[in-house]
Amino acid sequence: MKHARVFGFTVLLALAMLVSLFNSPAFASAETKASAVPSVSASGRGWFVFNGFRHNFGFAVHEGKLNEASGWRYAPKSFVFLSVFNFEGTKIFELRSVFVWRFRTEEADGDAKVLIVGVANVTTSKGVLEKWWFRMEDRDIDNAEKGVDSFAVFLWRPGGADKPGCWTARLFDPYDPASVHLNPAPFYRAFGRLRGGFVEIAA
Repeated sequence: MKHARVFGFTVLLALAMLVSLFNSPAFASAETKASAVPSVSASGRGWFVFNGFRHNFGFAVHEGKLNEASGWRYAPKSFVFLSVFNFEGTKIFELRSVFVWRFRTEEADGDAKVLIVGVANVTTSKGVLEKWWFRMEDRDIDNAEKGVDSFAVFLWRPGGADKPGCWTARLFDPYDPASVHLNPAPFYRAFGRLRGGFVEIAA
């Protein structure tokens, strides 16, 4: 009987300690911090026309390590592609991401916008050109009175930021945002409202 009382007291003491732990400020703080990082994702596919060229695109980004100060999410799970065709239907070039560095969603005139940046390979009739820098800015417009979703892409080829249309690939360090050196003028840019498809941002 004595052993039973001791065992019962031990169980009650253990339960009291567990309740105290779950109600402690440290546990509550950790739980709040974990739930304070919302899940954000963006995806899209479709096509638009810029300067008489058809641009087919597709992308998806989600997760990634959040920098709370800047709002950028680094090393997300992702893919990006873009194919450009002339008016005869001949493919001019195709871009496929090899590394999406970071992405961020933000409000834009009451709607949502996603920015995606990273490194891609560009395939042309002359072969594969490696280590191109890309930046995409895609808008999700829910109000039909404002128009439709839109897509914009900017590309820099390797060659040094001192040359128009180029960036300094050899200095880029994914862990150092200040290491990105881009010439102010991109090598290629295209943008337009979608004629088919969608951009979807979930925050």
